Amino acid sequence: MTDWGVLGAVFAVHVLAMVSPGPNVIVVTQVAASATRRAGVWTALGIAAGAGLMSSAALAGLSVLLTQFAWLHDGLRLVGGSYLVYLGFRLLRGAAAPLVFAREGARAARDRQAFRLGLLTNVTNPKALLFYGSVFAALFAPSSPPALKVAAVAIIVANSSAFHVALACLFSTPRAQAGYRRVKPWVDRVAGAGLAALGLRLVLAPR
Repeated sequence: MTDWGVLGAVFAVHVLAMVSPGPNVIVVTQVAASATRRAGVWTALGIAAGAGLMSSAALAGLSVLLTQFAWLHDGLRLVGGSYLVYLGFRLLRGAAAPLVFAREGARAARDRQAFRLGLLTNVTNPKALLFYGSVFAALFAPSSPPALKVAAVAIIVANSSAFHVALACLFSTPRAQAGYRRVKPWVDRVAGAGLAALGLRLVLAPR
């Protein structure tokens, strides 16, 4: 396979995996609908940064360590699953509370919080590391040049940025936010239950 073929395969496989509903999609849409477009975009950028870190770690061989050392994979699985359960229960607990918007002076702090939320949601999922590791193992030869691997990571970051920022913009429109305000308790309960279920699935997955 040519270098362009490898990059095309990375692009296609990553897009197919990314658009399937999961923690990243739930988090960025909920933040965009419940807060502001700016917060949603910062969450999306945090998710993209996490994708860059996880794909780079897979290229560095960390995914191989997870497959060889069961205790390491189990530890990351428990940490990641517990974090998703925490996010889910936090949404469930605040489902009935009215929306409260922070003062403009707190914007920088909110930006950092939104970015950190997206980043942690992505990097605490060990399945992402295994996914990137399996894709790269299938597509890259031992002799693949470093520039090709850097280009693959760049494609993943660009894909993740474009898709999740688009989601943030879509769900932060006035119509979407007005709809969210009308059904906030139920949306938050569904999103919280979804995150908690994904987290429990990670925690309780068979070894």
